[in-house]
Formats: sequence, C-alpha cells, structure tokens
Amino acid sequence: MQIKKQQSRPTIPDQVQRELWGRAAGRCEFRGCNDPLYKDTLTQQHSNLACISHIVAYSSEGPRGDSVRSKLLEKDISNLILTCRKHGKLIDDLSQVAEYPEELLLTFKREHERRVRLLTESREDAQTHILLLQASIDSQPITINPTHTIRAIQPQYPAEEHPYVINLSGVTIRPDSSAVFQVMAKSMTQQMHAILAHQSTTRPIKNLAVFALAPIPLLVHLGYLLGDIQCVDLYQRHRDQQDWTWQEQEEADAFYEIHEPQVLLNDTDKIALVVSVSEEVSRARVVATLGGDPLIYEIRTGCPSRDFLRSRKRLELFGYEVRKMLFMLRNKHPHNETIHLFAAVPAPMAVEFGRNLKDFDAPYLVYEYVKTKRAFIPALMVNEPTGE
Repeated sequence: MQIKKQQSRPTIPDQVQRELWGRAAGRCEFRGCNDPLYKDTLTQQHSNLACISHIVAYSSEGPRGDSVRSKLLEKDISNLILTCRKHGKLIDDLSQVAEYPEELLLTFKREHERRVRLLTESREDAQTHILLLQASIDSQPITINPTHTIRAIQPQYPAEEHPYVINLSGVTIRPDSSAVFQVMAKSMTQQMHAILAHQSTTRPIKNLAVFALAPIPLLVHLGYLLGDIQCVDLYQRHRDQQDWTWQEQEEADAFYEIHEPQVLLNDTDKIALVVSVSEEVSRARVVATLGGDPLIYEIRTGCPSRDFLRSRKRLELFGYEVRKMLFMLRNKHPHNETIHLFAAVPAPMAVEFGRNLKDFDAPYLVYEYVKTKRAFIPALMVNEPTGE
C-alpha cells in the first residue's frame, strides 16, 4: 500500500510576512478579536503569538483548497490572513470550513486592513481625547467598554492610548439620599479639573469624545463642566445594537416642540422647565412635586421614546432648541430665579443641556426620578452662584 506524501507548507517570503504584519498593525484580523500579536494580553509578556493562515489552502486537500488556485495563491499576500493562534487553528480546522468560507475570511481581512489604513492615514487634527463617565443607575453599576468607543469615533482616532475615566460607580450612598448627588458631583468636578490641569501641562484638549452613562443630574453637571471645551462630540449607546456608533444619517426635521405658559402670573411662582424626549414628564407630576401653580416651559418630541436619539442630527437640533429656550428664560425671568429642571432624555442630551448653560443663566435645580419612591426628588443645583 502506497502512503500519499503530505505536501509541505511553503515558506512565506520575509518581505510578504512583514507587509502582512504592517497591513494588520500587528493585530488579529479575525472579526471581533483584534488582539495584539506581539504580547500576551493577560501576562503582558512579549512574544510572537501570530499565525499566518492561508485563506485558500496551499494544498488542494486543505481548508478551502483548490486544485488550481492553491498553487497560484500559496505566497500571495491577498490570500494570507494574520490571526492569533486560537483563531488561526479555528479557521484551518477542516470540520469548520463551512463556517469560514473563503469569501467570509476575505471580508474579515478587508475590513480589518481598511480600518488600520483609515486610522494610520489620519492627520493630527483627526485626533480626539476620549472621556468616559460611568455612575450607577438605579443602583446598578455601569461599565463602558473602551474598545467600543474607539470603533465609534472612527475615522477619528484616540489622541492617547487610554481614555480618561470618571468612575463614580463605587459611591455606595443610597440613590434617594439627599447627599448622593452632591458627593458625586464634587468628585466629578475634582476629577475633571485634574484632567484639564494635566492637559494644560502637555497640550490642551481640542477635541473631546464623550461617552457617558449616569443619572440625569450628573450628566447635566458634566456638560456644565465641559462648557469651555470648544469641540465636544457626544455619543449615544444604542439599545438594539449595544454599541455607540451613530446609526442613521438624516435631514433636519421638526423633531421638537416648544411650549410656554400662556400667562405669566407673578414673580412668586416657581418656574419649571420640562424636557420630554425618552418619555413624557407629565405636568401633573411636576405640579405635585413643586406645589402651587408653577410656570411650566417645555421642550418635547411629538412621540417620546427611548429609541428616539438615532442620529447626530437630532442631537444637534436639540442643542439649538435648548439655546433658544435658555434665551427665552433669560429674557422673561431676568432676576436669576432658580429654575426647576425635569428631564427625561438620553444621556447625550442631558450633557448637551449642561454644555449650553452659562454663568449668566439662572441656577438650575435638576430633579431625579427615583423608582422606589415613584417620585422626583431635588437632586443637584447646577450653575449655582459662588458668591464671589
């Protein structure tokens, strides 16, 4: 019985290997992996952990092999994919060939190398610093994955290896405590000032990408702290995709309605600003919280929904409506009375509201809805006069 001799693997020329490493930026090209191949991510020890796999096998009997094309493509860089050893073994497993056909692996390679090309061809003005704010919501800790933020900012790229993180999830005060928001706001202010002070000694932050998940009062406060940074990009986590990439491009439309009191009764009435986007904040609930007969202004969408904020355009137009409302309130109530803010909005909109507050605006008392009490509580004063 004659035993068939197994075909030996061809030697890939050094120049081709170097180019493949360069195209992949030294990271696994298997979709969703992106692990660095020059070090172990657990131990941080440096080693060559790469596997160069053939998309069309060098042998006609190998995975995705072909009697003619295998020989033609055995040293062709377009047929080689750089992966970690785990995924290299997976795609070369003959029992998995149906799961990883040629066209799919070519797509993995094309997507990865295009992303690397876009990032490395970016100019310095495409750099952006990344800021993460995470604070517990309804007593549930929040964690934002930095990898998702890098995907979201493309074709921009991070100005530094690691994002700035303001992490308030460790605060253990009960969410209905009167002190919790003051404690967290003070911590946020200190951390933000430290970030800005550090940057002033290196290079100022020109562009900032913000990814924030926190209760509404803290988001408004963050926006207020960011007011002096000229270029701030705000991102929304989309519930359906569980990512931060803006989903739709759309034209401007009449997304928002403005409502104001028909009659201004007297200077002793409380003033409320209601913002209904994620869900409706009822007038009855505002009246029950404030008592009496408050003057109620409102920015709202025609049909409030948690999935409303799908595009940058909707966020941009929201900022425009906020600026109009703030101008109106300054003119109609020029004596800097406290304005009571009740907002049911996505996180970027709360930050955007805070960014538009100026020192000459009234102080805003921001309310938080506490589910356990089924009521709004006064949580945090933003833009409060310092008395200096």
